[in-house]
Amino acid sequence: MASLIKKKNNENCIKNRVRTIMLDYEKFQTMSKEEYFKKYNVGIRFLFGCDINQKDEIEMISLRVFLPKKHFQEYKNIDIFKTMDLFKETLLFKGLTEQSIKIDFEKREFVMPDFFIINDIEIIPYFTQGGEKEEELSKEKFFELLKQSKIKELNYLCFLFFGLFCEEEYKYFCKANIHEEYNIMKNIKFKGKENEQFNDGICNDEQERLL
Repeated sequence: MASLIKKKNNENCIKNRVRTIMLDYEKFQTMSKEEYFKKYNVGIRFLFGCDINQKDEIEMISLRVFLPKKHFQEYKNIDIFKTMDLFKETLLFKGLTEQSIKIDFEKREFVMPDFFIINDIEIIPYFTQGGEKEEELSKEKFFELLKQSKIKELNYLCFLFFGLFCEEEYKYFCKANIHEEYNIMKNIKFKGKENEQFNDGICNDEQERLL
């Protein structure tokens, strides 16, 4: 009996072990659209968040959590509804729903459970407020709301599917439309040739049209 209790306690320690992980925000902001879609184009997201109202009216804020494609490979020939029914029966899903993402206000970072790290689960810093009509929040506003409401951790809320997740997230991080990469390359090219385009402060229209 004592050994069973000890084993259970060890399992709880592993389940609840956490560490502060610095999210690489620059990674999300600088990935090309092709790179982002290739890695994150899985039609399921898991929301972790909290109720900042904590009164009669619910007012949720949340971020997204991403599970890589490898966790869904066995369901690749099954429709999404059946996939989620089967996935909800797995230990991975059960473990995920038991996790908490704690807040480090001093560093303005999240404390990542080891469960996330072991299973290659990522936090996607796409911050929103609201239910059916989500409003995007900046990182600064998100942490401000958490601090005002004295929230110390984010818990599992629900999962979403059939959303344009990659499109939403990419635009959120890059603050640009689908032509962002073209515009960046155009600006680089323009900067490299700016000495050729200007003569005594006057722009050479012919050269500008060639860019």
